[in-house]
Amino acid sequence: MTPPKVPSPLDAAIGLTFLEHVDGIAVLRLEPTSVAYGDDARTFLHGGTLATCVDTAGWYAVVEQRPGAYVAVDLRADFLRAAGPGPYRVTATCLRAGRTLAVADVAIAPWDDLARPCAVGRAQYLRVE
Repeated sequence: MTPPKVPSPLDAAIGLTFLEHVDGIAVLRLEPTSVAYGDDARTFLHGGTLATCVDTAGWYAVVEQRPGAYVAVDLRADFLRAAGPGPYRVTATCLRAGRTLAVADVAIAPWDDLARPCAVGRAQYLRVE
């Protein structure tokens, strides 16, 4: 399965787009939309936005390693600090892509300050095709 050229409706709603694969790492950019925030003042990103980034970025890393159709069956997101407004770099690395299961690690950091991640996560996917 080839990665889509346009984001899914959910990814588009929060402002998440796939950029490229670099040395086995999937790189995505989050330009948060109003939907991505947890409050009307748009002070901090909603935890669900960050969890969606973990799911989507991990999927991109997995399908690059082993093409196919996958669904997330386990996901963990650790929130390290509050994620304020601004663009974010979301990177994912496939740790394992077996016959039926795949695992990816994900990091989310401000676009211009990669040394200060706001969240990290791990997702496991089941190959369904």
